[in-house]
Amino acid sequence: MPPKKRNTQQQRGEEDGEKPFQAVILTDTYDDQFLPISQEMPRCLMPLCNTPLIEYTLEILAITDVAEVFVICTNHIDKIKEYFEHSCWTQPHSPLKVKVVQSPEAMSVGDAMRDLDARHLITTDFILMYGDLVSNIKLDKVLETHRARKKTDKNSIMTMVLKEATRTHTSRPKDDSSVFVLDPNNNQCLFYEPVQALPRKGRIEISPELFEKHAEFEFRNDLVDPFLDICSAEVPALFTENFDWQKLRSDFVHGILTSDILGKTIYNEIISEPYIARIQNEQLYSTVSNHVLNRWVFPIVPETNLHQNDNYRFLRGNIYKASDVILSRSCIIDENVQIGSGTVIGESTRITNSVIGRNCNIGDNVILNGAYIWDNVTIEANSVVTRSIIARDVTLMDKTTIHNGCLVSLNVSLGPDEDIPKYSRLSLAPQPKNNIFADDSDEEEEAQDHHVLTSSNHPDVYFWTERGGDDDDVDIRNVNLGSLAYDMADLKINDGELSDSASEVGEVSDDEDDDSDNDISGAFGGSWDTQGANKLAEFKKEVAQTMERSLTEKHTVDETSLEITGLRMAHNGTYDQVREVMIPMLLDHVDVSKNAMGNMRTMLEYWAPVISKGLEDQTHILSIFQRHCAETDALSKLFVGILQILYNEDMVDEDSVLQWYESDASKSGSPAEVKLRERAAKFVDWLQEAEEESSDEDSD
Repeated sequence: MPPKKRNTQQQRGEEDGEKPFQAVILTDTYDDQFLPISQEMPRCLMPLCNTPLIEYTLEILAITDVAEVFVICTNHIDKIKEYFEHSCWTQPHSPLKVKVVQSPEAMSVGDAMRDLDARHLITTDFILMYGDLVSNIKLDKVLETHRARKKTDKNSIMTMVLKEATRTHTSRPKDDSSVFVLDPNNNQCLFYEPVQALPRKGRIEISPELFEKHAEFEFRNDLVDPFLDICSAEVPALFTENFDWQKLRSDFVHGILTSDILGKTIYNEIISEPYIARIQNEQLYSTVSNHVLNRWVFPIVPETNLHQNDNYRFLRGNIYKASDVILSRSCIIDENVQIGSGTVIGESTRITNSVIGRNCNIGDNVILNGAYIWDNVTIEANSVVTRSIIARDVTLMDKTTIHNGCLVSLNVSLGPDEDIPKYSRLSLAPQPKNNIFADDSDEEEEAQDHHVLTSSNHPDVYFWTERGGDDDDVDIRNVNLGSLAYDMADLKINDGELSDSASEVGEVSDDEDDDSDNDISGAFGGSWDTQGANKLAEFKKEVAQTMERSLTEKHTVDETSLEITGLRMAHNGTYDQVREVMIPMLLDHVDVSKNAMGNMRTMLEYWAPVISKGLEDQTHILSIFQRHCAETDALSKLFVGILQILYNEDMVDEDSVLQWYESDASKSGSPAEVKLRERAAKFVDWLQEAEEESSDEDSD
């Protein structure tokens, strides 16, 4: 709930003679994400942990020096207006003066900003943000820095708030990133370049004049851009003057930084501690939901009850349950689960890493794993939903299975006995042929070829396909990477994209000559990836950080595999190098204080797909286990049992075990390692006897 008193920061600003900031919230992102759900409801009203996204965004402003908030709407205008009419944000006690601004003709951020300029609503500096921002940041210091900077640099028109994060941090979108070139002395942004994941980009082009004007500069690819900007009042007018600017970053920011005529400057405010993330795609919807449940965004947690009439209680294991939930005695609620008011859970149902909305009816023997179930959903007995979004008022009849990465839109009914393949997008409406941002009046437009699910038990359901939008340069693989629960194994990658030269971002110009005067590596005295640290050490460090997050946050095998594959591609690393980091961390994570062998078996069976991925030299994996198990008495006692599990799980075969046993590496290690080899003798003898018996049977 928003505070009922005006914040002291706003009062202080007025006393000092400074005008309070205004704020502009863009409710439309003008892209294809979350289709077909976003075709039927506003993205800013989609629930994240059972709270509409716009509520998280407004909470940031409620404790900030903001007088007016303009909510810019292009699509679903009536639904957004209706929401605010019944919202506490439009009540007299609200700390914010919220006004919904209709911009139905806008087709881009640039159009929306030009429309805003034409209305003359912006009279002072303002905060520009999207309506899907989740954060616990307090902007007062950022706003003070922005104001102070404008007094020393009259040409400053924007401060971009950026979040430091490693290349594989879960809050980073997997489909794209950005390269920022900064002046380290004052954080002025000197150059900006968006970088998509695929196809791999080998270089960026920068004017040589940049290096002449600035004695020092930093290239940063470790920053997450949540599109949170502090802007001067002249920003909308600049969009009006440059009618071809459509996008906020690749057009406006890039245009300002590369223009010799405008003479404007942009700065960055880099933060590390506060949590901040945008729900810009389905991958981040799942990630940020998990972060909220794991209390990364504290004090923004479910029991804060941001949404009106919520009454969640926090229980052990990151379980959040409304007071009137009905749970059967035999249901199992694992960690990281939220259950909304009025929901009923049936017998022998198991729920883990999931969010369930209000007034849902979950039947008997249902399995929900990584599922996001919105309000008023019915899931009948023996159904399974895995890592998918089920929108409100959906019905899944008996024995319906929803596989990874599916989006089921509003009011859809499925089943009984239906098996929905992974990455499916289902809606009661056919997919429009042309403009995905069409109004309701355009739904009668001729549709493209459809795959239709027809049944006597429910109305026809249409399968939608992912598209790259109207831009012919959009690579559909990036759209896939940003979708929900996408497996890198399903991504088509060319051989040339798996390997890379020494740098991810290369020369300044188009000249292929390595001796070019414009070579960035020459300017730095070294290549992009080798500055200040060894490439291999950096790669292994990031693998370790990825595994640590996966183990702490209980990521699935598929999620971890996807992150490691992306990391390996980025660093041109090998799976053997990954295993050298991953296997010791997994072994150290096993509880050996009780039921040691059982816990070890559970861990190895669970992580077998990741350990075995890209495995060519099986003796290498045995050497890693031998080396690490020899370091502690507890693990050394389990070594022979580990060999048996590796063999049973087909991670190693007979020949590899025998080859490892006879190798010089197994014999020439430390005394503890040699002792483990001796302990393995009985297991090796058993394998040899079994092989001989098999040979005898074949000869007979």
